[in-house]
Formats: sequence, C-alpha cells, structure tokens
Amino acid sequence: MIATSLVAMRMAEKEGYWLVLLISFLALPLRGVIAAWMLNKTGVYPVQILDGVGAGLQSVAVPGLVARILSGTGRVNAGQGAVMTVQGVGASLSPAIGGWIAQELGYAPMFLILGAFAVGSVALWVGFASLLRPACARAPGDLNSATANAGAA
Repeated sequence: MIATSLVAMRMAEKEGYWLVLLISFLALPLRGVIAAWMLNKTGVYPVQILDGVGAGLQSVAVPGLVARILSGTGRVNAGQGAVMTVQGVGASLSPAIGGWIAQELGYAPMFLILGAFAVGSVALWVGFASLLRPACARAPGDLNSATANAGAA
C-alpha cells in the first residue's frame, strides 16, 4: 500500500487523478474474481496485494481530488468529511451484505457479487468521464485564478 501510494502521487502529479482512481476501481472487481476463483490459502496473497493497490491509490487520490475540486471555497474539510462518511458507510455495509450473501449462497458468489458492485463504480467513472476528467486534471491553482479573473471582469 505504501509503495502504491508513492506511485499514485507521481501519477497524480503527471496525469491527474482520473487514471489513478480508474486503476483503483479496476483492482476491486479483479480482486473479487481472484478471491472467488482461488478459495484457498494461496488466494489470500493476490487478494491482499490488490487490496493494497486499491487502498494505496485511493488513499492519495480521493483526498487530493476533493482538495483540488474544493480549493478556494473554504469547504475542503467539510468535503473531506462528507466523502469519508460515505466511504465509511460503504465500508460498514460491505461486510454486512457480504456476510448475508455468503450465508445464503456461499463465499464464491459473495466475492463475485461484491466485485460486481465495483464494476458499477468503474462503469459510472468511465461513463461520466467527460465530466470527471476536467475536475481530476485541474491544476491546484486553476480554480483560484478562474475565480479571480471572473471577479475582475
């Protein structure tokens, strides 16, 4: 996760946050497929590696993107809190839903179903790329300079 976070910082500096988040979203369904396919002790390693990749990328990209989008508004901390709340709700619902599915259908279907939720996030991210890419690629000072130019006009 630490190494992935360092890579994410470099990627975000060069290419923005869009690709960083796309890769993190792609790691999640891949993790679900591997976990469903390799229900043994060796399957833990690739699943944990992909978990570290996803968490490492998101630990850099999500706060950086929120700060970039809300830069100059005075609401960066409120935005970070809102995003962290939504992430916390998702993190608490996932094991609850996963436990229920595993009890009813078994572990392999549970991993595939939870991975399908991640496919939904990939579809949304790619589907709304035209709206998301400009916000993800915006340099930190662009919002402030645009606001200053609008006020001067």
